[in-house]
Parts: sequence; structure tokens; C-alpha cells
Amino acid sequence: MNKKCGQILISGFPNAGKSTLINKLIDSKISIVSQKIQTTNQTIRGVLNKNDCQLIFYDTPGIITKKKYFSKKLSRDVFNNSESIDLNLFVLDSTLKVNLTQIENIKKTISFFKRNFLIINKTDLISNEKLLNQIKLIYNEIKFDEIFPVSAKKKRGLLELLDKIISITPERKWIFNNFSLSKKEMEFKLSEITREKIFWLFNQEIPYSIRLVSKIEKKKNLNLVTQTIFVNKESQKAILIGNKGLKIKKIGTSARIEMQEVFKKKVFLDLQVSVERKK
Repeated sequence: MNKKCGQILISGFPNAGKSTLINKLIDSKISIVSQKIQTTNQTIRGVLNKNDCQLIFYDTPGIITKKKYFSKKLSRDVFNNSESIDLNLFVLDSTLKVNLTQIENIKKTISFFKRNFLIINKTDLISNEKLLNQIKLIYNEIKFDEIFPVSAKKKRGLLELLDKIISITPERKWIFNNFSLSKKEMEFKLSEITREKIFWLFNQEIPYSIRLVSKIEKKKNLNLVTQTIFVNKESQKAILIGNKGLKIKKIGTSARIEMQEVFKKKVFLDLQVSVERKK
């Protein structure tokens, strides 16, 4: 049987559910999911090997609709490599109305790629009538190759989407053989897990600019994970730790439980907070 391998980009506006879509498609949490916008600050790879087909997913920061729309960083990270992308999945939040400016931004985005699917997400939150109106409005303005209404959170419509992606994936050698996360990638993944817990617990008080450093030490019966959360101010450190350490304990407990699911092994998490001194 010939091997198939496809490189797929997930693009769209902030908070459309791009990271959740990748996580559900590959059934592994590899990208931070947050109520705050713009928390995914780099391209993150997820790999799904299914039978003879390997799918490599790339996540992007949310498309900014202001003047920074085609920023140098975004161009460098994604659009300069558009030729290597086999399929672009543009994710749209079905609960939000699309204006003319956004339609123009969508047109600009998909013009970089040879094949584009529109993924209308969060369909569990709207009526069928509103969904059909959304599809008609967009289809009249933009000609996507395919349109898929889905609910990534509830996994609705994802099997149909995945089957279609696999059916159009070109025959070629796999890029990753016996794919597994490197130590560096695993440390990043663990940092993202804890970042997510922080953003869910502290909606406004903690800025996006916090930095996490993770280290893994494998023991006989458990994995020792040491994490340092770097913040900008002493006041932010106090907020994260909380009264009598209750907040940091809550973050650590929640993160540790998820890390144990990743490792399938007991985890001891040593969580520290430090103020990053400006040089």
C-alpha cells in the first residue's frame, strides 16, 4: 500500500477554535486552548498517523484584522511556506457575523494556498437556519473548495472532515517515521498545559507575556516535572501564588492531572513563580 502524507494549515480569526480543532482531530492536546485571544504565539505541529496516511497540522496565531494583518512574523512563519501546504482549513466562528472587511481578509488569506476548506465551527451554539444563512453569505462571496459545519468541542462533523482530508492527501513518503515528541517538544507541551490553567483561572489579572520553562526528569515510578512561571512584576507573582498559596496549588493540581494523562504515569510537579528581571 502506498504511503500518503499531507501538510495542513489551520488558519482563521482569533478565538474561532483552531487549537481545539487540531486537538480533537489528532486526539491529543498539543496547543493551548484559552478564552483569551492570541495565546498561540507560534506554529505548533500535530501529527496524525492513520493507516497509510500521515497528516501534519500547523497552527497559526489568529489572523489580525488591523494593520498588522500581514505582519512580518506571520508572513515568515506561514505564508512564505505556503507552497508546501497541501490544504488550508480556514476556521470561522459560526456565532459571529462576518463583515465586508473580514471577507476581504479571508480572500487574502486563502489566496496563498492551492486548496481551501471552510470550517464553520461552534455549530452547536446556533440554529440550523442561522447556519444555512452563514453558509450562503460566505459562499456567495468566497469560493471555498469545500465547506464543513462542525463543532470541534463536541466532535461533531470531524470524522467526515477527516475522511475528506485523507481522501485528497497526495501519495508521498512520510515526513515523520515512528513519530514521537522530542524532549524539547514535550517540555513545550507541558508548559502549554500549565499556561492554559493559568489563563482559565486568571481571566484579566495575568498578561499573555508570562513565560514558562519546564524540565523533565524521569524516575523509576514517576516523572518529576519542574516548572518556573516567569512574570513581569512582583504583584503578578503574588496574584499567581494567592492567599496561603491556594492559587498556585490549584494550578499545579489541575496541570499535574493532565500531565499524568500525557505520560500515562504518575507525575510530581514542582511549580515555582519568579519575576523576570529585565536586563
